[in-house]
Amino acid sequence: MVARSEHMRLYRGVDMLEKRRYGRLPVNLPVILRHGGRIIPATALNLSCGGMCLKIEERDLCDDHPVEVIFDLGEDQRDISMRGQITRVEDAGSSACVGIQFTNLFSLSHKTVQQYLNKNLN
Repeated sequence: MVARSEHMRLYRGVDMLEKRRYGRLPVNLPVILRHGGRIIPATALNLSCGGMCLKIEERDLCDDHPVEVIFDLGEDQRDISMRGQITRVEDAGSSACVGIQFTNLFSLSHKTVQQYLNKNLN
């Protein structure tokens, strides 16, 4: 018999997989989040063509707020800037997990992200 917490974890995992449009690549990338005139250091936990999940110490963030995320994908792919909006902020103990949905899907930076993901997801 599956314990209730295990069952909920499995259920949430299936639910999230069904809702996601894009494959997600687990990463551990330092990023800079620009939010409401502030510059906030964060760490990207995963990356997809549609957005990313960040681990962040700052908790004073607003859902549906426009942001810019700046990060590097390697020596030849530096200072990638993606615009997006916060879709969720979840408490994760001493930090928060922040979901970002990209909004500049036709930019050169987005094309770079797509190429990086195509190379690393296969």
